[in-house]
Amino acid sequence: MKNIILSTLYLVTLSLLLFSCEKPLEQVEEKPLALTVSRDSVRCLPIYKDLAALELSWTAGTNHGTGSAIAYTVETDLAGNDFQGGLRWEIGRTADRTLVLSHQQMADTLFLTFPEIKADTYVLFEWRVRATVLQTGEEQISPVVTVAMAWNATMMTELFLVGDATPGGWNLGRATPMVIDMDNFTTFSWTGQLHKGEFKLMTGTEDWIPCFVRDTMNNTKMVYRDSEERYPDFKWTIARTGTYRITADVEALTIEVAYLGGEAYSHIYMIGDAAPGGWSWDNLTEMSHPEENVFTYEGPLAAGQLKFPTEIKSDWSGEMLYAPMPDCAPAAKGTFDAHAGDPDNKWLIPESGDWSIRININDTTISFVRL
Repeated sequence: MKNIILSTLYLVTLSLLLFSCEKPLEQVEEKPLALTVSRDSVRCLPIYKDLAALELSWTAGTNHGTGSAIAYTVETDLAGNDFQGGLRWEIGRTADRTLVLSHQQMADTLFLTFPEIKADTYVLFEWRVRATVLQTGEEQISPVVTVAMAWNATMMTELFLVGDATPGGWNLGRATPMVIDMDNFTTFSWTGQLHKGEFKLMTGTEDWIPCFVRDTMNNTKMVYRDSEERYPDFKWTIARTGTYRITADVEALTIEVAYLGGEAYSHIYMIGDAAPGGWSWDNLTEMSHPEENVFTYEGPLAAGQLKFPTEIKSDWSGEMLYAPMPDCAPAAKGTFDAHAGDPDNKWLIPESGDWSIRININDTTISFVRL
């Protein structure tokens, strides 16, 4: 009898232990299975990398009171394919019920699966979630949600200013780099001195194509020009020399050119074997500054070459005012180019004597008069 009682107690205790080790019954909300997406259109930009491109979330569905866990699968395919191909994410059982896809994941999976999709073209995708009650095998499928999706092939990480209005002139190798906005990788900006003239935006410094040019009907819009035939080579015009801020959005294709006022230069110097101080950076001759953006000099010049630094940089990397051609003859009505580096064109003073020089930054003119 004692053995029977002990055996009974053992079985009861074992049963309690086994019951205590079992997983609690799944508590599932009794709501129809439904999928929600964070947006109805997505442009995949690989430059955004790990930033979220699309977030999906769904209700739990139901296990019909069985206490069984539910496993989930997210599916997508091109609209009209009836989910015969496409992609599937086996989520499994989860209480989170969300799927976040980054821009890089989109580039590495979704658009590699559908190579027929052309770049920069929106295509409709259908999304749904499938729920499987693990104990019974019963499946539930959510209503389909449609998302317009595209991938961007023209996204760039660099953008440059080029043109006679810019510090580097039309020398592509000295194009002025813009600064990318690290909070919005499609936006670039630059602040600095621009001269009277023209400019456009380059995606690199090796070739003139591709680039961004001015829309023919709207100065605040850009056009992506990827071939000579694609679009006319229209440029933006700077009518007044001064300080500007340029902001360009390469996705929205918009540009803002804001005049900030101020003078283009606070100092202009003379250097060269025609200048009183010769080629010495320690003996630069500074020009007078009688009015805004106007600089003058009256005094002796020697026979020889001459150019005009706008900043003191003894490594010769600074911006200067250059002659429009090599060994340019001084004239009463001439012009100049403002840039850094080549072409290193200088004026050639033919003979020593007293000269009057007047530089007007606003209209990019320079006057040499022998006194």
